[in-house]
Amino acid sequence: MNKHFSFQPEQSVSNFKSFDMTREEKVAQIIVDSSVFQFHKNRLMNEIDRALGAGNRQKFQTLSNEYNALLNQFSHLQ
Repeated sequence: MNKHFSFQPEQSVSNFKSFDMTREEKVAQIIVDSSVFQFHKNRLMNEIDRALGAGNRQKFQTLSNEYNALLNQFSHLQ
């Protein structure tokens, strides 16, 4: 796995509980979060497919856990 692009839950920068954000700032944050989410989702899905194809159960499990963390972190987008 390329650690440079590894998703870390703390990478999410959105905080929609902040009432200080203007409407435009909230829309911009959603766009940024969506882009980050899609990038990591696509990367993880491709890596999971490769792990399955190679029969690498340990890598599959690690990537699946990372994918689930991504889904939880960006649940506000789904």
